[in-house]
Amino acid sequence: MPQRNERILEALLGLIPDLAVLVDPAGRITLFNNACETLTGYERDEVLGQELIEFLIPKEWASVVRQRFADPLSPEACMPHENPWLTKSGKERLIRWRCTALAVAENEQPYILGIGTDITEQRQIEERIRTQSRLLEQFFESTLTCAVLLDRDFNFIRVNQAYARACQRDVSEFPGHNHFDLYPSDARAIFEEVIRNRQPYVAESHPFEFPDHPEWGVTYWDWTLVPVLDDYGEVELLLFCLNDVSERKRAAQSLQDAMNKLRGLSRQLVDIQEQERQRIARELHDEIGQGLTALKLALENNLAGQHGPVNPRLKDALTTANDLIQGVRRIALDLRPPMLDDLGLLSALLWLFDRHRAQTGLDVRLKHNGLETRLLPDIETAVFRISQEALTNVVRHAGIMQVGVAVWVTEDAVVLRIEDLGCGFDPVAAGKSGRGVGLLGMHERAVLLGGTLTIDTAIGGGTTITAELPRQRHNAP
Repeated sequence: MPQRNERILEALLGLIPDLAVLVDPAGRITLFNNACETLTGYERDEVLGQELIEFLIPKEWASVVRQRFADPLSPEACMPHENPWLTKSGKERLIRWRCTALAVAENEQPYILGIGTDITEQRQIEERIRTQSRLLEQFFESTLTCAVLLDRDFNFIRVNQAYARACQRDVSEFPGHNHFDLYPSDARAIFEEVIRNRQPYVAESHPFEFPDHPEWGVTYWDWTLVPVLDDYGEVELLLFCLNDVSERKRAAQSLQDAMNKLRGLSRQLVDIQEQERQRIARELHDEIGQGLTALKLALENNLAGQHGPVNPRLKDALTTANDLIQGVRRIALDLRPPMLDDLGLLSALLWLFDRHRAQTGLDVRLKHNGLETRLLPDIETAVFRISQEALTNVVRHAGIMQVGVAVWVTEDAVVLRIEDLGCGFDPVAAGKSGRGVGLLGMHERAVLLGGTLTIDTAIGGGTTITAELPRQRHNAP
């Protein structure tokens, strides 16, 4: 090839970003452009004149390349192909080649011009994609989660075996059908919103009835809908994943029903307990108390009618009768103070606080609002009993003789707050030691009325008990 043409060709090939190499009929390199130098790490002078296959082709590829270019003018030699090149550091780079034969003169072997592109990273990326695709395929088919791939119009592209089994269909029955044609539901609006806002959606225990299996009744599903965006940020696909939680939902409902029955029974027991307390207190007051009072009067009359020295036995009997009357009155008040039923919650609380002050020295400071109006009997009873138990705990455990009690009535609730600055306690440890029975009773009274009770305490940090009860009677939750 004339030197002038070779220089022009070399200049042109030096400007292109692709690899460009020219091999003479003997297979020696006569042109090696800048891109080739950058890729291999060889300087042009190190390469020119070298036999290309021996110098740059790995040994295991040498016979393949020789065979391909055995006839440089054959169609096979001009077809695109791939083979690795060795760099100066000994690493292999995979090159995609496009070659052409350049005839110099008639009946002479041609030069071969190769234009190549380094596709090493591309192939590595493709291999990673293939690996990830295999893993995704294995996950898609092996997961127990029902998985569905939809287009943006909600047509099935693909479903996994778990979804097909859940629907009692074959996998092949879904592609080409619209999801909401097969399974119409109110979830369509949710799917359309995901298309609009391009944000995932999560549903828990979503109810659904299979139109082709009415005998299944209502089923419940946890599901997620994830939009897959294209390069322009628009929804291209939807990944729909579901788990059948019908059994869990039914079990939870059965448990809730059992809990409701148990709470209803507990509420009945509390009501019966209060009624029985009231009945016993009334009998103690009306029957035993009146009988003891009559006995006392008889003894007093007997002593008053005596002349001369007083019979000491009669005096002892009168003292015993007085003690019994006080004891019966105390027991009756502990069981159910009559002012709670006759005068209301405020009077009962004032009596309770005065009694604690007299018996134990506990100073109770009361703030209240709205107690001038009578509340429902079970609400008044709950506030009184929670206060009673809380004050008893303060005396026994708090190590302090002052406590603040606040009761206020809102439009919807009655709130009781009892605060002390005592030693506090560990609720978990108290429960394990058996000291938490009273706390549990207070909590249960609040919950049975549809309310809440919280205990804020820590060792050395005092205790605050807050009960919030609805003003209207609610069924147990």
